[in-house]
Amino acid sequence: MAADKPTPRRRGSDRRRRPRGKDGPVKGEGSTLSYYALLIATLALLAFGLIMVFSVQSVTTAAEGGNAFTAFTKYLAFAAVGLVGMVVLSRLPLRALKRLAWPALLLAFALQLLVFVPGIGIDVYGNRNWIALPAGLGTAQPSEFIKLGLCLYLGATVSARRDAFLGGVNSWPKFARFGGWILLPAGIGIGLVMAGGDLGTVIVLTALVAGALWLGGLGWRWFAALGLVGMVGFAGASMLSANRRARILAWLHPERYDPLDVGYQPLHGRYALGTGGWWGVGPGSSRQKWGYLTQADSDYIFAVLGEEFGLVGTLLVILLFAVVGWCCLRIIRRSDSLYAAVVVGGIMTWIVGQALINMSVVVGLLPVLGVPLPLISAGGSALVSVLFAVGVLLAFARNEPGAPEALRSRSGAVRRTLAVIAPRRRKRV
Repeated sequence: MAADKPTPRRRGSDRRRRPRGKDGPVKGEGSTLSYYALLIATLALLAFGLIMVFSVQSVTTAAEGGNAFTAFTKYLAFAAVGLVGMVVLSRLPLRALKRLAWPALLLAFALQLLVFVPGIGIDVYGNRNWIALPAGLGTAQPSEFIKLGLCLYLGATVSARRDAFLGGVNSWPKFARFGGWILLPAGIGIGLVMAGGDLGTVIVLTALVAGALWLGGLGWRWFAALGLVGMVGFAGASMLSANRRARILAWLHPERYDPLDVGYQPLHGRYALGTGGWWGVGPGSSRQKWGYLTQADSDYIFAVLGEEFGLVGTLLVILLFAVVGWCCLRIIRRSDSLYAAVVVGGIMTWIVGQALINMSVVVGLLPVLGVPLPLISAGGSALVSVLFAVGVLLAFARNEPGAPEALRSRSGAVRRTLAVIAPRRRKRV
């Protein structure tokens, strides 16, 4: 028998960066492993988040004279919307996700512009990055949806122009065309958020774009040049703001700053982690959430989690985020699609990178940046956008080699089992 001819690789595909390991399916490797591991890790993180949000809000809402159960019910509504959207997006074919790129990005930009409209936009701690929702639903943060819109847009645009992108952006005319289609929309999104003063979200958006383009195959010279521009911009934005400058200096020299002022929040975050020990003080028994941590349900919820569940609980959460990152890398490795690499790479950098930033701030490895912990911190729009992003990841996982057939066979087996069980129950009745 003649040997099979090697399958020709697509032009430019060798420029795409992949995780280490053999590309494509490997013998003995589960075809649905990415799908189920990602789904279980996401639901586990969501469960942790719901527990922690209720634990903190049961104190903070009651202290403000409100009903903790009413507030938590509203948050559950956001979680339900996110889960429904996750299921719907996970069932969409990849070509439908490509068509959603432009509408999703333009809608996110339009919502972000509303933060500058008087009477609609809301200023919180000097950042104008929220809008008021009708019917007493609270507020929403449109910049969270820019993250997902950029991931979908970058994937569709880079894959549509793969020859110019992977062929090497080695001249100024090529770079100008590349910047017009890719960097300009990304710059608009980042600029709109920066105009509202939310530097933490800007950092996440910049990292997202960088991760997507790096896994898409952007040349390292241009990547380094853009990174240098980003670092200069971050330094300028930090030094021009007295509040940001004080937080950075308090991080560098904590002994010089008043622990009752700018150093207050980081200090009490570490108090919470230290109090938790190995196993924690127990669910709902945190002391720092009683008015000591002013951002206990958002930026510093990881500290309360460490206090109530201890080192074991924090390591479990870190492990779950590591599973999410591993699933993303596995999806990229098993796919021969540049589109999948860019979209999944962007979402991975967003979710896992933002989690690393948040946890690093809490333990003192980074200055306070105001970045919430995905799926754990309170915030309806943030929760919905992350669950939507997970739905996109699940859609790619469902299209891994062998996964569609395996998922169809399992769903068929469940239906046949139910068909056999149901008549027996009727006979017994």
